[in-house]
Amino acid sequence: MPTDAEFQAFWDERLAQNRATRPKLGDALRERWPVKADRMAYCDWSDAIADKRLNEREMTNISPEELTEMLTTMNFNNDISRGKLVNILERSVVPWLPVGRDRAGTIYRIVPGAWGLLPDQQDPKTNRELVSMNVLGVNTNVQPKIPSRSRKANFSEESTRSNESDDYEHAGFVFHQIGNLEYWADNPEDLRSYKDAAEGTWFPTQFHAVVRFGRNGAANGVYVIYDFYPEDEYLEERRRIDDDDWGYLPRDLTDQQIALAKIADKITDLKFSRTFDFAEALDYPVELVRAIKTPENAIIRATVA
Repeated sequence: MPTDAEFQAFWDERLAQNRATRPKLGDALRERWPVKADRMAYCDWSDAIADKRLNEREMTNISPEELTEMLTTMNFNNDISRGKLVNILERSVVPWLPVGRDRAGTIYRIVPGAWGLLPDQQDPKTNRELVSMNVLGVNTNVQPKIPSRSRKANFSEESTRSNESDDYEHAGFVFHQIGNLEYWADNPEDLRSYKDAAEGTWFPTQFHAVVRFGRNGAANGVYVIYDFYPEDEYLEERRRIDDDDWGYLPRDLTDQQIALAKIADKITDLKFSRTFDFAEALDYPVELVRAIKTPENAIIRATVA
C-alpha cells in the first residue's frame, strides 16, 4: 500500500502540471498505481485532505474591519474577487457588521450571507452569461402584479426587454448581497459594547443588505431590500408574498412600507454610534432580475422595462 508521502507527492505533481495538458485523474492514477485498492486508498486520502482544508477555511476568523475593507476596495466585476467574498460571507464563523440606529431609535446590524433575495425571473431570455444569484439587479420602474398594492402609473408588471442596449443607471442598478438585516430587541440602553451586542437578542427584519456597484465594479452605496420570497416553514419552500402586509420596519410609528432604501453611502459609514435614515425609500414592490456579463466584463441587469 502506498504511503501518505507517496500520495502527497502525486498530489503535488498534479498541482504543478498545466491544467490544460495534464492527463485525466483516472488515467494518471491507473498509470501510477495499477492496483485498484491503491487507487481507492489515494481517493480516500485526498478526500480527507480536502475536507480538512475546507474545515480550516470555514473556521478561519476574519475581523469586521477586514470584511469592511474587502467590501470597500473590491472590484465586484471580478469573478475571483466575488468568489472570495462569497466564501467569507458563507463561512461558519463570520463577523456581523453594525449598522446604527434609525430615527425611531431602533438599532440594526447585518448578519453576513451571500444568498437570500431571489429574482422574480430566474431564467430570463438572454444570450449573455448569467452571473450567480448572489448578484442581482433591481428594476425600480417595474412593479410585479402581486402583492395587490395600488399600482404606479405607467409601470409594467414584468421587464421583458433584454438589456442589450445596456441602459445602465436608468431606473435600477446591480448589487451584491451581503447579509440579513436584524434589529436589537432588548432595551437600547443595554447595548454599550460589542460584547453586549454579541450576547443580546436580535430579530430578523425580512430585509437583506446589499452593496450597489457601478459599471466599473466599485461599491456605490449600501441598501436594504425587502424579501418578497420568504421561506414557508411548513411547506419548506419560498413563496412570494401575496398580500399587502410587507415592508414595515420594527417600532416604526409612521406605517411606512419600504421595498428598497439606502442606509449608507459607504460600507465604512456603518457603526453603532451613528443615526441614519432609510433614504431614497420606495413604497411599492420592485422587480429583482438576474445579472449578466457584458463583452467588456462589466455586470448589468439581464432585463429592463
